[in-house]
Amino acid sequence: MAPTIRVDDEVYALLQSKAQAFVDTPNTVLRRLLSLTGSVADSVEGPARRTDVKPASSNKLARLLADGILVVDERLVWDRRNQGKQHEAWLTNDGRLRLRDGSLHDTPSSAARHVAGYEVNGWKAWQRQRDGKPLSDIWAEHDQPDTATTGTETNGPSLKVPPQRPVGRMRGQTPQTAFRTYILAILQEAGGRQEADKLLAELERRMEHTFLEGDYRILGRREVRWRNAARWERNDMVNDGLIKRSESRGVWELTSKGMNAPT
Repeated sequence: MAPTIRVDDEVYALLQSKAQAFVDTPNTVLRRLLSLTGSVADSVEGPARRTDVKPASSNKLARLLADGILVVDERLVWDRRNQGKQHEAWLTNDGRLRLRDGSLHDTPSSAARHVAGYEVNGWKAWQRQRDGKPLSDIWAEHDQPDTATTGTETNGPSLKVPPQRPVGRMRGQTPQTAFRTYILAILQEAGGRQEADKLLAELERRMEHTFLEGDYRILGRREVRWRNAARWERNDMVNDGLIKRSESRGVWELTSKGMNAPT
């Protein structure tokens, strides 16, 4: 096994300045500077690398990638000092997190939940390894009007999802009724029927930028508050004739009224 080589911040900054956005890793930059040729697929230990870049403007991590705040294969760590554990994750070129077990996660919170087994605010848990800064701080510093990406402005918000508002974890909690538009949009896009777990994962991806501090409060049955609110809104949608009282446990399915409801 090849030894792990660590570089200091000055060297890392130099590698970043020589890197091609969305394509290079520190290893590929070094190979180019050293005039090395050949495949690099097996030369780097760790998660599999991808060279096809697919930035997603709806993904906050992808936006940070696009603006050069984070880089492909950026190493993130979560120190759980009380348990003596440190988890690692790497940023892929499409704005997801790859864990050491190879699993891919659309949001920092889903990656944290995967390794912890319970709900965690991943934006506060995961830190950029090179400077120890939490992702929540990185995003809060970057998400200002004068640093917004032009690509996001050009593409515009999705017709199915309300536009984003500036992020900064404020006190309070998202009103239950706010979940309805997103639930309708996700189910309509899925053809009217979706497994609850998959729907809630997509709901988190789309709504994470709007969640408030209280949305991450853990309730009595170890369920995070926003998931509980989404389930209650689903019940109200059943009563309003938008979602069927499905006999299939764990599946949410729209009625014809729900399929035609505006989002």
